[in-house]
Amino acid sequence: MYQHIVAAIDDSDTSRRAIREAVALAQSSGASLTLVHAVDEALFAHFSHTTLANRDAVEKALIAEGQNVLDAAAQVAADAGMDAQTRLLTSKHQSTSDQVAEALRALHADLLVVGSHGRRGVQRLVLGSVAERLLKKVTISVLIVRGIAPD
Repeated sequence: MYQHIVAAIDDSDTSRRAIREAVALAQSSGASLTLVHAVDEALFAHFSHTTLANRDAVEKALIAEGQNVLDAAAQVAADAGMDAQTRLLTSKHQSTSDQVAEALRALHADLLVVGSHGRRGVQRLVLGSVAERLLKKVTISVLIVRGIAPD
């Protein structure tokens, strides 16, 4: 079935559901599992009035938080008896979806598991959808784990 499953995660309830699904799939298919979290440093381009020192502090905090997200996800996998690898993705020039797409190619993954918040209307328009962007960018199968749509 699958050889290498990658779960792209953040710190959301939907993402935690996706982690559990990825672990179960990896276990049932005998696949290896890699958990990735992308820090979107490209957002800093929008903070032109922020001092370099403040940007560095924010960047370090985002990286530390990303590592915490990965560590917690790896613990979920370990608690289920699965040894998952983790990879923190960072780029000053690539979007989150571009970072994940590039990692999928480098890891030779054959399935991406990602959560989707199920936003609709103006919320989706304003916030965008990483899951949707990934669907357009990757050439492997994608399992989208749905969250509960907000009211």
